[in-house]
Amino acid sequence: MTVRAIRKHERRALVHDRVQVILLGLFTLVCLLASVRGAQYRGALDAAATSFEAENREQDAAWRERVVAVESGSVAREDDVFAGLAMDVARPAVAAPGPLADFSRGVTDVHPFLSRVALWRSVDRLFGNYQFQSPNEIRAGKVDLAFAVLFLMPLLMIALTFGALSRDRDSGRLGLLLSHPISVRAVVRSKLFVRLGAVFVILVASLLAGLFLGAGGVPDGERLGRFGFWFLAASGYFAFWAGALYWFISLNRKSETTALMMVGFWVLNSLVGPAVLAAAAQLIYPAPSQLAFLSTAREVSNEAYRSRADVMQGMLLDHPELTVQNYTIPEYIRVYYLVNETVDRAVEPVLEEFEAVQSRRQSLLSRVQYVAPAALAMRSLNEISGTDLARQVRFEGEVRAYKRAIARHVEANVLSGEPLTLAEVDAVPTYAFRESGLGAIGRNVLFPVGYLFGLGLLAAARARRNLARLQTRFREA
Repeated sequence: MTVRAIRKHERRALVHDRVQVILLGLFTLVCLLASVRGAQYRGALDAAATSFEAENREQDAAWRERVVAVESGSVAREDDVFAGLAMDVARPAVAAPGPLADFSRGVTDVHPFLSRVALWRSVDRLFGNYQFQSPNEIRAGKVDLAFAVLFLMPLLMIALTFGALSRDRDSGRLGLLLSHPISVRAVVRSKLFVRLGAVFVILVASLLAGLFLGAGGVPDGERLGRFGFWFLAASGYFAFWAGALYWFISLNRKSETTALMMVGFWVLNSLVGPAVLAAAAQLIYPAPSQLAFLSTAREVSNEAYRSRADVMQGMLLDHPELTVQNYTIPEYIRVYYLVNETVDRAVEPVLEEFEAVQSRRQSLLSRVQYVAPAALAMRSLNEISGTDLARQVRFEGEVRAYKRAIARHVEANVLSGEPLTLAEVDAVPTYAFRESGLGAIGRNVLFPVGYLFGLGLLAAARARRNLARLQTRFREA
């Protein structure tokens, strides 16, 4: 009996085992469904971003045309005194869906990815319209390729392999196999090669299907580069589980005992571990209360309105050149700007504390995530996909900084009541979100992925040692 013959026999047994064929078929269907739903989800995000930007371009173009009409003389200033009103400057800020947002949703379904940055809004209201999912979407659950890889793939691997050694041992076939010049290790490896190989083939096919479905055709270079890292991370997680299951099998326990140990390890690694790490990070670094933040913003805003005379007096002391007012512009506009500036300065420390807490949490998790490989793989897959929390926090911080940049650009016009000229309108800064480059992604995920491969190899080495001892016992018997 040769290794090739054992593998051939295993392929036949796998094909004729109805339960295992059904399990493989279900996993294939789930992966394909995840690819299709992921492509639809990313398409919806792209459509929302495109529609939002188009709507804002139309509004900005109409606003600019009024400035052009006044400057060209086709419309008299007194007929449109609000043309070029500095307070009306508003620009879109959009973080387009990550290059692989269809592979892993991450935090994209609970965090905003677009905002209309306007001086009429204080920073606490920049992200007032969150992109909540529909009830049907929430009820259906979040099914993406990351979910299939992190949670379903290990369960399928367990179902296919838990009896790889014990069934042959209990039925007496193992003794017959070992009567030939072949080792226990070769027998187990051959069985795992066929069974886990089928899972890996389905995984590769599903990822390739997702690559093209999500791209709506031929993927671009950025998507291909990210896909390479995503495939490497998924392969690392597969290798980790393959090594772990190899080790469980090498313990030579009963099939039921082996299955229970494997499922228990899945629960500990995939469910308990990530939940405990997240809870510990929140306990060690609690975030400021969202309710307290909104309450602070409201209180500051109300106080600023009540003391708007003092606010105006402070402005005139800081800007004595603005003592002579432009009475063509209502006073409330300048007051509103100053009140918003007061609110922004008051809540900025709270927002900075939010970011600081998130940074400390991420730093802590980056150190302790290695105790829960599922959490490690999840963080890596989300970062590669462009759907991780750090990306979202960076976007929100950039939007607040962008609002400050717009305010600095037009502040003199707002306070003096002078309209913006066409040149000043065209000089208003624009926002463009920049994705992390492939180099940065590689530096962040290669070590965690290497760690997953290393754990798999270490477990496989321990399994080899256990099977070598088992081989010795069989020979002595």
